[in-house]
Amino acid sequence: MQHIDSPARFPVFLVCVLALYIGSLQIVRAADGTPPDNRILLTIPFEDREDLLRVMRANLDQARQIVEALAKDDFEQVAKIADQMSFNKKKGDGLARRGNPGFTAMGVRFHAVNAPALKASAQSGDRARTLAAFNTLLGTCTACHATYKLVEWPDNKHYVRPAPIPLELPEGINIHD
Repeated sequence: MQHIDSPARFPVFLVCVLALYIGSLQIVRAADGTPPDNRILLTIPFEDREDLLRVMRANLDQARQIVEALAKDDFEQVAKIADQMSFNKKKGDGLARRGNPGFTAMGVRFHAVNAPALKASAQSGDRARTLAAFNTLLGTCTACHATYKLVEWPDNKHYVRPAPIPLELPEGINIHD
């Protein structure tokens, strides 16, 4: 048996670990070859899910409008749209009603922290600061969609409404109507 010296052991070890990792990926794939969807299902009533999807589509359209306004250096319009995205009582009630603390926290971050920060950045007229604030806002969207899902097929219409949870607002954040 030939002895492998110490410097040569690391590449051999690395190849073995990599092979095991790649093999484990194949185990967790579905029959069609796609990886499983490990996002958390929000088990809320069908009507609530449809309403939440409507709200998120509106947020996406507002993000599109922000890009359009930024292309024209229309910081006043960016601030106006960011203000519309900001936290209010209706949004707070909707987030609390979903019954998932992590989801609610992300919604609060989006509406009560990121949107007002975007508004303040736009009001400053500083393009780089406004783009950075918009990027942070979009990062919250991405994180939430990577963590949660709203639908489970084929039958997704049988959940009951969870108990509301209390809202935990960041320091200095107030609910306005």
